[in-house]
Amino acid sequence: MLRTVTVGGVAVPNVPVRLARYAPCGPASRDLPEGTPEVERWTGTTDADGRSTFTVPVGCYHFGMTPPPGSDPVPEGMHALFVTADGESVTGSLRFRDSAQAAHCDPQSIVGQLELADYQRNATATVRECDGTWAVIAWDVPGDSQRIVWRAASRWATYVVFPHNRCWTQAKTDGAPDTLERVGATIGDVALRPPH
Repeated sequence: MLRTVTVGGVAVPNVPVRLARYAPCGPASRDLPEGTPEVERWTGTTDADGRSTFTVPVGCYHFGMTPPPGSDPVPEGMHALFVTADGESVTGSLRFRDSAQAAHCDPQSIVGQLELADYQRNATATVRECDGTWAVIAWDVPGDSQRIVWRAASRWATYVVFPHNRCWTQAKTDGAPDTLERVGATIGDVALRPPH
């Protein structure tokens, strides 16, 4: 099943979605090697509950959507699903920003409140994740400019700059949402991962 939903959990209906199977691929490894060819494709539109159900064979899949005009999808890159047994039920989520969140997560608003070097102030900033209180922002500059920021006392402030060695357990205690654990895991071995 594919779900279209806001970060806050509100269903987004009537979104065209697609699911493609790639082979050969071993779904138990939960790895879809680059260059694996697409062998089948399904399309659908999410219902009033933001759901579209597909009956598919065991395999490795990528899924995506065509965001409706005026919507604000969360840019999360490639989405993969792995069906490892006949009859197994798996769900993939495609997320949109809540309308109030979108205003709070405007890159220029965040940049205007952070202490930054001049080269960052003059570069294009992109917000990858945002829940209105925590965000992942990066600049179009050489190297890893990504950082996690949070709203403290009604202002955005830097929480961590990558790379770093802050433990996920500490970030969780500080109120970081679960989605940021995944972001940290994709950045590097030390990013928001507990050494203990």
